[in-house]
Amino acid sequence: MDETKAIRLCITHRDPAGFEFLVNTFRQEALYHAVSFLENFEDAADACQDSFQKAFVSITSLKKLDRFYPWFYVILKNHCLNLIQKKMRFKKEQAEIYNHGNQDPGPGPEGFLQQKEETEGIWKILRNLKTEHREILMMKYAMKKNYDDIAVTLGIPRGTVMSRLYYARKAFKDKYLEINSDNASEKMKGG
Repeated sequence: MDETKAIRLCITHRDPAGFEFLVNTFRQEALYHAVSFLENFEDAADACQDSFQKAFVSITSLKKLDRFYPWFYVILKNHCLNLIQKKMRFKKEQAEIYNHGNQDPGPGPEGFLQQKEETEGIWKILRNLKTEHREILMMKYAMKKNYDDIAVTLGIPRGTVMSRLYYARKAFKDKYLEINSDNASEKMKGG
């Protein structure tokens, strides 16, 4: 079976075997994308399962679908963004309940490895970027996608991918410099 046949089976016959083929084909890619949004494997796995369920229900209402993953990616992305919003609302409510103005736990114990600190720093920067910047940086660097694959997944022209990557890199660099400048200022105040 191939993607085209699987899609046709889903749309015309509501055949679960066709959808199972699509899930098996795109499950890993979906998980990488969900992790890039949610930063947590378990939450990402749940989001993928929920999104595939939504897609299974929705695919039968389509008249035509050429490529599954770009269509599915919109469902997955929207689901992940909704989860992020819920999580942010929950954290805000918790902060109000417990009167914690600063949710940042600060630096970890002295024994953390340098690589772990760098990874946390990168995630901190990524969390502060616009979603479209974080999304495209994760596709390019974490998932090692080329411009054409990103263009197909996002449903945008290759030139737009290049432009978004340029602005995303610039935003990342600016946020990196801002955070490191803030950290240097804090060290000077404390020392």
